[in-house]
Amino acid sequence: MQIPHPHPSTPISDAFVHKRGKKRGSYNCGRCGQPKKGHVCHISNDLNNHTDVPTPTPTDAKSFVLPSPLSVIRPQQLPPPPRQPLPQLRRALSFDDVDVSDDESPVSDDDDVDCLDLESELDLGGSGKLPASALWEVLKRLPPSALLSAAKVCKGWRDVSRRIWKSAEELRLGVPVKAQIGLVGSVLQKCPGLVKLSLRMESDVDATMLACIAFSCPNLDSMEILTSDTSVNRITGDELGRFVADRRCLTNLKMEGCSNLGAFTLSSTSLSTLCLSDLFCHSKMVFNCPNLKEISLDFSRQEKDSTDLTAMVDGLGRSCPRLQNIHVASVRLTHAVVLALTAANLRGLRMLSLVLGSEITDASVAAIASSYSRLELLDLSGSSISDSGIGMICNIFPETLSKLLLALCPNITSSGIQFAAAQLPNLEIMDCGMTICDPDLDSPTTQENDNGELQRTPISKLHLIYQKLIIKHNRLKKLSLWGCSGLDALYLNCPELNDLNLNSCTNLNPERLLLQCPNLESVHASCCQDTLVETLQNQVCGDFMAGDNHFPSKRLPDGSKRIRVPHLFSPQPFDDEKRKRRISKRRCAVLVY
Repeated sequence: MQIPHPHPSTPISDAFVHKRGKKRGSYNCGRCGQPKKGHVCHISNDLNNHTDVPTPTPTDAKSFVLPSPLSVIRPQQLPPPPRQPLPQLRRALSFDDVDVSDDESPVSDDDDVDCLDLESELDLGGSGKLPASALWEVLKRLPPSALLSAAKVCKGWRDVSRRIWKSAEELRLGVPVKAQIGLVGSVLQKCPGLVKLSLRMESDVDATMLACIAFSCPNLDSMEILTSDTSVNRITGDELGRFVADRRCLTNLKMEGCSNLGAFTLSSTSLSTLCLSDLFCHSKMVFNCPNLKEISLDFSRQEKDSTDLTAMVDGLGRSCPRLQNIHVASVRLTHAVVLALTAANLRGLRMLSLVLGSEITDASVAAIASSYSRLELLDLSGSSISDSGIGMICNIFPETLSKLLLALCPNITSSGIQFAAAQLPNLEIMDCGMTICDPDLDSPTTQENDNGELQRTPISKLHLIYQKLIIKHNRLKKLSLWGCSGLDALYLNCPELNDLNLNSCTNLNPERLLLQCPNLESVHASCCQDTLVETLQNQVCGDFMAGDNHFPSKRLPDGSKRIRVPHLFSPQPFDDEKRKRRISKRRCAVLVY
């Protein structure tokens, strides 16, 4: 180790002079600086001719210092040959030593990684040059856990991964059971520009999670918190109210497991979509959101729910005048709630869904029809309306209604369904599941008494069990008849129908089934008879095979028979576009679970 010499003109105290042992001379070559032992210098002796060494004069002899042997100018040597990479060696102080679960990283996220040029090339393990833009396209398609692992490969991958985190606008993250809040916070801090966040919680969630989200994502626009069977949502109404009030950019909020909210007040001028599920026993529910356009409230199915839905709906009309879509699912829905909703006079209402309200009757339908005549979607599943209510719906919404959902309505018959299909020309989706059925009967014609004897079903009930349904519609795309155990015959003539649900149609007669739906893509036939499934496959596949036979027809000279001839031997013109459409026809799938 060489100690630097001080300048000769600078006086040095004896206290700063290092004590050194006996100087035994230099064992390095004076020309090239290599060790002398076994060394043959390859530098010529005329090196001094190329070295500019000033000649000392008597006046500056004291201040003249000879150059050190290491300071002599030497010709540039050739670089040593590159060593073969050793895959087992790891650098000391490497970023690869950081575990994925570590919250404290030795490198801050504020490092200058923006200087990474996507047009540059990265050397990956000596196997070649990979453009950074190609690596960007690959890594940005990885899920968050895989992206964290990819950042531990090398420094180039780490820099690209950090740029991906910083540019991320949407994140869907699953939080395991034993995950700490610090892990979620460390991931969120990597995404300062995050706009949409979706958390699937397998662990409990409380106000600490809301505080972490508020600190890490100041520009959040959409937030979704989904719970599982192993997680409990412990967020209270006051905590959720403060979070919503402080988020100026939040427009969409969806949260599950809201059984612990209690009384709450949500006030926001930016919120436009709100979805809360698993609500239970709320003494006060106030929504002060003047720009709210869509609200979905899913209450618990427990009968002890004491939420006052009438007061809640009445407040919606005063504080949320721009509502367009309303969905409320509760067993406590009554005719009084419907009257409060009609009194709210929401002029922009287009979609109304009141589900599981067994006390909603035809009078409720009349109230809805009198106040909201421009509905595009009407969902009264689980209500007690009858065919008369369907008639009022058809009279009021013949031109606007495109989605009609009437599942779990036991008072509706096949006549009401046929009337709705005939009177609503713009209908595209229709759900009539569990309508044409008799849940008290286990068999269509017989049932067993307590003594084990079989009794005949009364003839008066046979017309409720064996019902025939005929639907002809030009725009219907999805039809659901799941659970219609009382359906005996079905005839469909729907050119645009692509999805048909016949699950649990146990009494549908295969010989009385006719489907004229050329665009049908999927038929659901779980819990159906094997003969019915076979009939469905034959009818659907028969339509497909008919579309495959695209050769033109030609009559024999005697005019007695028509045969199919190839296109090359036919003098008749042939439409190539029609041929392509027939060949590209999708094969329909019969789904049996």
